[in-house]
Amino acid sequence: MNQKRVYKSYPQAFKEEAVGLVTDQGYSVAEAAKLLGIRANQLYDCKTKIEASKQDGALSADERTELHRLRRRLQPCSPKK
Repeated sequence: MNQKRVYKSYPQAFKEEAVGLVTDQGYSVAEAAKLLGIRANQLYDCKTKIEASKQDGALSADERTELHRLRRRLQPCSPKK
């Protein structure tokens, strides 16, 4: 009776093309979402995330992971008291 929701995830290429409909081809978010069969708020979220990642200085997920790994490696051992 209490079934978990299954959320559909889309590949990054699909998200980028969907955002491209809005940014490059002039569709409204609502129009593009309707054409693609997704909810408008999903497209707004994708658009926000993609635009944020394209800003200067933004790191990709892989770059953030690598940076975190390197910072942990460079931390000096804590001195014993």
